[in-house]
Amino acid sequence: MVSLYENVFIYPKAVILLFISLIVVSWVSYFYLNLKARQIDVTKSHYKYYLSYSAGLFFWILSNAYFHTGYLVSQSEQSAIVLAIFANLTAFIAFASAFLFSCKLKEHYLQTKTHRLVYTLLTALTVLSLGINLIPELTVQYVDITAPSEFVIHFGNYTSLFFLTLTALVFLTLINLISLRGVGNRLSKTRVNFMVAGMIIFMVSTGIIQLGVTMFVGDFSLTWLPPALSISEMLITGYALLTSRFYSTRYMSYLLLTAAVTCAIYIFPLFFFTESNGIKYDIIILYSFVLGITWQPLYSRVKQYTSLMIYNSPLSPTEQIYALVTEFQKSPPDALAKLAELLNVPASQMHLVKKSPGEDLYIDYLSRNQDALIIEELQDKLDGSVTKGKLGELHEKMSESDAAIIMPMFDNSHVISHLLIATHKTNGQMYSNEELIALKKVLEQAQYYINSDRRVRQSQALANSIAHEMRNPLAQLQLHLEKLQIQLQTNASLETLLNEVESGKASIRRGKQLIDIILREVSTSSFSQEPMAVSSIKRLLMQAINQFGFESEQIKRRIHLHTDSDFSVRVNDTLFNFVVFNLLRNAIYYFDSFPDSQIDIQTVSRFHENVVIFRDTGPGIHESVKRQIFDDFYSYNKSGGSGLGLGYCSRVMNSFGGTISCHSEYGKYTEFHLTFPALSLSTINEESTPEMEIGPSSSHDALAPYNHAEGPENCHKTVLVVDDKEVQRAMVTLYLQQLGYDVIQANNGKVAVEIFHNNPIDLVIMDIQMPVMNGFEAATRIKQLSPNTPVIALSGESGERELELITNLMDGRLTKPTTKEDLKHVMSQWIEDHETSYSS
Repeated sequence: MVSLYENVFIYPKAVILLFISLIVVSWVSYFYLNLKARQIDVTKSHYKYYLSYSAGLFFWILSNAYFHTGYLVSQSEQSAIVLAIFANLTAFIAFASAFLFSCKLKEHYLQTKTHRLVYTLLTALTVLSLGINLIPELTVQYVDITAPSEFVIHFGNYTSLFFLTLTALVFLTLINLISLRGVGNRLSKTRVNFMVAGMIIFMVSTGIIQLGVTMFVGDFSLTWLPPALSISEMLITGYALLTSRFYSTRYMSYLLLTAAVTCAIYIFPLFFFTESNGIKYDIIILYSFVLGITWQPLYSRVKQYTSLMIYNSPLSPTEQIYALVTEFQKSPPDALAKLAELLNVPASQMHLVKKSPGEDLYIDYLSRNQDALIIEELQDKLDGSVTKGKLGELHEKMSESDAAIIMPMFDNSHVISHLLIATHKTNGQMYSNEELIALKKVLEQAQYYINSDRRVRQSQALANSIAHEMRNPLAQLQLHLEKLQIQLQTNASLETLLNEVESGKASIRRGKQLIDIILREVSTSSFSQEPMAVSSIKRLLMQAINQFGFESEQIKRRIHLHTDSDFSVRVNDTLFNFVVFNLLRNAIYYFDSFPDSQIDIQTVSRFHENVVIFRDTGPGIHESVKRQIFDDFYSYNKSGGSGLGLGYCSRVMNSFGGTISCHSEYGKYTEFHLTFPALSLSTINEESTPEMEIGPSSSHDALAPYNHAEGPENCHKTVLVVDDKEVQRAMVTLYLQQLGYDVIQANNGKVAVEIFHNNPIDLVIMDIQMPVMNGFEAATRIKQLSPNTPVIALSGESGERELELITNLMDGRLTKPTTKEDLKHVMSQWIEDHETSYSS
């Protein structure tokens, strides 16, 4: 008796077909379990047609395997005829199921019903196929058998009609799929493209081999290939149905080509290790050992060449992404820019942000799912859902911010530390699966470097912010000391002297307050450790405003508090003060450039929440950057700050159980809404506190010019002093007037250019960082109007780029806060010496 091994496993074609049939069974089992896990009722969904299609392929493959085994010879001719007819019928079941599946997909995506004529046609084709195959000799008459894989099937007169029926079903299926390519979201279109690709592969292989070689040439040696290749269409379609993250076509070609070339290199020498009577097994064993050792280096080398062929680079895009780990070690911002370039995303639209309360919706979802958020996936889930729910909120939020992908980064405690947010690709393509995998891996490895860079930037921001913010109170103190010196020389009254001393002390207090604010901003301590108490919002606002270090009473009078609606909040007084201080500081920054700007603070009580509306009528915030203003280290149209203030405010409000949000119209106003949860009556037990009034707390002397000129006669010499800070202008003006110069002041570069155009100016002293128009642009325009007029920078800048611009655009530099001696030296150099040289 011939054994099963002899009948099947010594025949390579049969082995291949049996192996493919096992793949089909494994795939169908996985596919079915996946649907069950997603709680999809297979009997009521269009997936049942895909499963019946796969079952038809399975039996078609097995029936074809019979003709390439020893059973073909050992069994009767009638068995071969029955198996040939069975192969025809199972092929028809597979093709008819594929057609029905495509009809149901069309119904799903186009929301239309399949016409009854389609089902009538399919029924007629089914009856026809069954009839001509079950009636003897209409399709298969007899089989000439020589050996396994060596046979000829003699077809009946209706065979062509049957093959035409199969061809029609395949074309109708393809037409249905092609009609779906332009509908749905990008993810749906990608799915359909994969299905069409699989169908084309199957159609071409079947058409060439089954119809061309078999029917017209009469060669049946390749009949095993169409069933073998049919698995490609089944797997590609199944892959498209199950996944929402696709590998790109180029990447799959790159991997397949690399594997094929590497295998070919190893297989080719085997032809030299064979003899007429078999294989030299001792050489094969040695060869296998060599293969195990050399596979990885050879595969890596082949990858370089195939990458050159497909990507024009020895490294594929994913390998280039992996290589960015070292770039993150050097500079995370630069690495992020390169990452954006590799992913074909605008660098300005890819952000790595610290998690914040404003991203709570994202954080909640990503913490539970531990995976990236992709807008196409959300849209795909929403298309098949009746209610939107959280998915709808996530999709709406991502759409509003034009975010295509949000990738979480987790710390050692598996808590989200950062979010990578990127917009859509410029070429309109989706993010491929290989890119997402590489991106996730790189961010995991770069986590340490990103956190380290954050700490370094935090320290730099602290130093920069303190240096920048302290210049004004130091200049104020210097101004009061100079005035005190003048008043002592002119025998001013004791009261005047004491007032000047108090003003100097107030400058010191303002400086200490600024340091406290900045140190709070960069602090990493938990707000939960701070004690909370229930307080009146009216009392808290009055307290914060009266404790804020205003530069003058004139500035303080531009603050208007409206607390008609008082309510209780549970906060920490100190933390709340710093929130108000930050908002005041940001708004006051633009007071000189927008002289009509006012700050209105209003309280609004609602049923479920209470709100403090902080509104200023300054420059407003552009819509394109509004979402980023709460990100750490982000500073908009403002120099010298840490970029941490609003992020700090957001964290503080979150610790209070509330939120902070920004509402702005560019060029008109900016509003910050501080929202607090409404407290129940049982928690409100705060004792009443006497209300404080907003008003002058001490007299503020006008900065009157001192007319005594201690320098040479400089009448008719006019100096234009440009600075957005009043105290800096006042200081320089006082010194210049003491030196005998006339002074005109401007609070920004644009005003300075207008003044210069309409007045005879002998020298310009120019601040660098100003709103509306900065010092570099203003200096450039002034030099265009009068190249010989000296422009001296008044700056606290220390950056290499800024110092280079000062050297190239300006004639000299004074450091803030300047001294009278330095001013005297500059004036002597650029006015007196130049005048002497001109007169000689």
